[in-house]
Amino acid sequence: MKHKHILKNAPEKDRIYRVEYKGSELYDARVLQYEGGCWAKIKVENVLPSENEKMYSEGQEFDLKLGYYKLYELEK
Repeated sequence: MKHKHILKNAPEKDRIYRVEYKGSELYDARVLQYEGGCWAKIKVENVLPSENEKMYSEGQEFDLKLGYYKLYELEK
């Protein structure tokens, strides 16, 4: 069942974030949808060089479980 609590430092729709997993920067992504809870729909804007770079492609959209990743907002 989905829940709607708002996370501290929740991502904001239409903003771009650098996404990091276990200390490795993966990609920059735009938040397409976030309505509270643990998930956000994102679109990959820029894939960064890493051991996981072949798993992602620019323009790819998917739901991201926020608890597993660190997001850093990129300046406009």
